Amino acid sequence: MAGELTTDRQISALKPAAKAYERKVGASRGLAVRVFPSGSRQFEYRYVTAGGVRRRLVLGAYPGLTLAKAKIAANASRMTVLEGADPVGERAKTRDRLRTGETLNELAEAYWAAAAVGLHGGRRRPKRVISIQRERNTWKLHVREPLGDRPFVDIRRAEIKAFMRELVVAGGYAPATIATVGGILHAVMGFAVQEERIEINPVTGLSRPLALTSRERMFDDAGLKVIRNVAIEASQPRIPGEGGGQARLEPVMGLAIQLLMLTLTRRTEIAGARKAEVDRAAGLWIIPSERSKARHPHVVPLGTRCLDVIEMAWGLDPDSPFLFPSPRSSDQHLDPHAITRAIARTCERKGLPLGSPHDVRRSGATTLTGRYGFSRLIVGLVLGHTPKEGAAVTGVYDRHTYVPEKRKALEVWANHLCGEAPPKVCGAEVYVGEGAEGPESSQALAAYVEAAKARAMALCAAGDLHGAVLGLCMELSRRSGTAGSHLDILARGGMELAISGSKGGVEAWVTGFR
Repeated sequence: MAGELTTDRQISALKPAAKAYERKVGASRGLAVRVFPSGSRQFEYRYVTAGGVRRRLVLGAYPGLTLAKAKIAANASRMTVLEGADPVGERAKTRDRLRTGETLNELAEAYWAAAAVGLHGGRRRPKRVISIQRERNTWKLHVREPLGDRPFVDIRRAEIKAFMRELVVAGGYAPATIATVGGILHAVMGFAVQEERIEINPVTGLSRPLALTSRERMFDDAGLKVIRNVAIEASQPRIPGEGGGQARLEPVMGLAIQLLMLTLTRRTEIAGARKAEVDRAAGLWIIPSERSKARHPHVVPLGTRCLDVIEMAWGLDPDSPFLFPSPRSSDQHLDPHAITRAIARTCERKGLPLGSPHDVRRSGATTLTGRYGFSRLIVGLVLGHTPKEGAAVTGVYDRHTYVPEKRKALEVWANHLCGEAPPKVCGAEVYVGEGAEGPESSQALAAYVEAAKARAMALCAAGDLHGAVLGLCMELSRRSGTAGSHLDILARGGMELAISGSKGGVEAWVTGFR
């Protein structure tokens, strides 16, 4: 047939074009040469599977693969296709197996490798190293033995249901622990769906067999005092030959627990604190986004008591980059789990209900909102929460502008923790924050609101719609007469209008702000 290739010389003479093109090879059904714009050439064998799917099998590049050898390879491929095989499909399956493995354990390893660079799905951003390590530990404890060696493509919903039920009945684990196991299993199988190894996630709807209950455990004032006193005692240098070492915490641990209690930060943030993050002159500790659970920089104001603790911790090992170096090695930081164990051990020895570092945070947040009247917005910023964790507006506010409010809140909390006199009390409520010396009259608050609205309208006129919404919300959040929940609802509506670019909508929102 005219145009078909029959010799190596003809193949060598093929010229590249702007787009790739094909030329059939004579006397060999399905064999063709594809020529690319770069000038490279390759042999391909075209066939149709038993299911009617058209395939293109790459045999090799020319001239590494000669015409004679290409014909032999095409004939061999034709025989396998006639026997019902699908060479291209088998190659794809082999690549999939190499990418995700065959067993559930191999799939999990592929998932964590993808998660490290953000290719695991979900939020499409890399998971933190500590998060991956926690998932690995949970997997090792609960999933690896009972399910890990099973081919994951064969795992069905009934098997997942039985596995989760066994965790509940035989394991006796808390609902939150079971939900954690189920969540990791759901994510791993979801990765298999994403990689097109399976079509449906068999864990969907089965990861939480028990209803989760809100964590309400807190320390009372007496319990907080006991833990803090133990931490203070432990932070004092040991006397050579001093006995009772088993019952006393290490100095670095005592200081770490003190700073955790004073700042209401997370145990991981405390344990991994670097000296470079602390500005002692400005009284600020800036936790970078890569170390913050919320993935944004968390600015922590440091009062006098915090700075005293930091000064003592600094002196434990001046050459270590970490504020709380590991007792084993100064180039490693304190183990966050060790802080949890230390607080639990203290509770047990002092006859307190079992507690954790997170219970300290919960106790502080509840005290600041319930006893001292701080808004949820400010307390959420103190805790370093994201919009989903705390007040909805915190995600769009400039967190640095709230340093004075956060400093005031932590000062009140430190005074409470140390048993010192609280701030000025007006009736049954403590009023704190800018411009809040006591209960405001309705007239004064109305005048303040109108002035703030006028400033917001001026920003609208200048075209700064986001600034108008944020500025008005920020000003009103500092007033003691503004309900935090009411402000959250209004802020969501205003931000939606600002994002849409509706100037008239934002102006109407400002005008109707109550």
